[in-house]
Amino acid sequence: MRKLHAIVIVVAFSLIACQLGEEIGSPDLADESQALTAEERGRDIWFNNTYGGEKFFSLVLPYHPDPLRRIRIGFQAVIDTPRSIRFDTWGVINDPDCVANPAGGMDLCDDPESSGVVGMRFKGPSPAGDGTMAYGSSCAACHAGFDPVNPPDDPNEPEWDNIHATIGNQYIDFGAIFGANLAPTDVRAMMFAAWPNGAVDTSLLFSDNIMNPGTVTAFWEHPNRPTFDVGLDERKLRNGQSGDDDLGGDIAALRVYTNIGVCFFECVAVPAATGTPIDIDTCRAACPDFPPQQDLDDMGAFLASHVRPRLPGKKSRVLSAIGRVVFDHNCASCHKNTGDQRHVLSNDEVIPLAVDPDNNTNACRALGSNFEEGNIWAQFSSDVYKARIAAGDRGYRVMPLGGVWSTVPFLHNQSIGTVAPAAASPWERASYYWDAMDELLSAERTPKINVTPIALPGIPAGTPLHYVFSRNPTTGEVLCTDIVENRGHHYGSSLHSWQKFMLKYYLMWQ
Repeated sequence: MRKLHAIVIVVAFSLIACQLGEEIGSPDLADESQALTAEERGRDIWFNNTYGGEKFFSLVLPYHPDPLRRIRIGFQAVIDTPRSIRFDTWGVINDPDCVANPAGGMDLCDDPESSGVVGMRFKGPSPAGDGTMAYGSSCAACHAGFDPVNPPDDPNEPEWDNIHATIGNQYIDFGAIFGANLAPTDVRAMMFAAWPNGAVDTSLLFSDNIMNPGTVTAFWEHPNRPTFDVGLDERKLRNGQSGDDDLGGDIAALRVYTNIGVCFFECVAVPAATGTPIDIDTCRAACPDFPPQQDLDDMGAFLASHVRPRLPGKKSRVLSAIGRVVFDHNCASCHKNTGDQRHVLSNDEVIPLAVDPDNNTNACRALGSNFEEGNIWAQFSSDVYKARIAAGDRGYRVMPLGGVWSTVPFLHNQSIGTVAPAAASPWERASYYWDAMDELLSAERTPKINVTPIALPGIPAGTPLHYVFSRNPTTGEVLCTDIVENRGHHYGSSLHSWQKFMLKYYLMWQ
């Protein structure tokens, strides 16, 4: 009966979407785009295209039949914040092609779909007819950040040269944006407040009932990354922090798009209501907004053009050579340092949690279930991934260390180190890297545990949030009891201080 009720609601939403579908559409590239290269077309798609996902944000989330899943994401609150303090308030990046509106509200932009914020695309009045505006999200909303080599003088007024398209925004406060319209006493607001800046729970909207925000992925050195046989006609890159997005970048992109509402009415709603997998072929056939393969290929070309940020200046060859010896003896078995992978410093293998429990980082992200057989994103992961999960080999992909000086904080949940100020020079940023490495290479860390700040009905103040949010809603079983966010990865902590110095020096220049 519950499933039937959910399907009826889905069908009703679908009828609304069909009636209003012409009011909101995905942006098309201009005719002259055919003269652009694949990489240039990919850049336009990366920054601009939403493929109709704004319908989901406007028609579904604010009116969800389950009050606990009913939410109006704070796009409008972000846009209404004065441009001069918008980055300071939310961590978003202002569109350099826009200027503040003297009358307040949305910036003045030549692009009619620019909201004034990079990646937040303005789509006009909401088709729900409730007087609100509709906004969609492009890839750049999360993945574009400030260039560590060429930072802005004023983070609220960057130039395009100050923006790195694929580093991942280390400053954006996703929790504040998601919780902008919630009361402070709403239990969900407490969860959002615990998300570190630059981290987002990608399973939030299609929940696996585990609180597991993760770092926004940085994309670079794709031509140098290892590929894997996943049963397709060619070897593919392995993405995802747990190796889950392993069918290649195009399928990974489709998963991200469906996760942020693309084609929800046509092919996602029923699987979401019934707990069954999204069918990619159904999406492609039923949904005119579904990203075409050419767009996905063009984005792949764009991503493949990016190399890791390199610290400017001149390194000491002697110190670097000694540091490499320390690295090769202590780190290179996972962070491979030969062949093309010397630009990546990762073998991209998934290390099961069971291999070295004492060094495990927080397990909650690895326990996510959406990619498993029979679950909503099952078609977006390979049989190789599913077999590994079935064998109990949950774990984390070895993250690349190329450009690591620019990507502090560390670990999959931003739990080690402090992000540098957005206007920090490269060498100032490197000092934050140095401090974070000191913490990473230490076996002694002050545990970070997120707890309820106030008492809730039946829940005392100070209760670890995982006991509240990482829970099976039917049985009440806690699905992830690993409450310490910054634990694990103590490799190198036993090195002598001079070895640690050389290792840090070597990695700083990679």
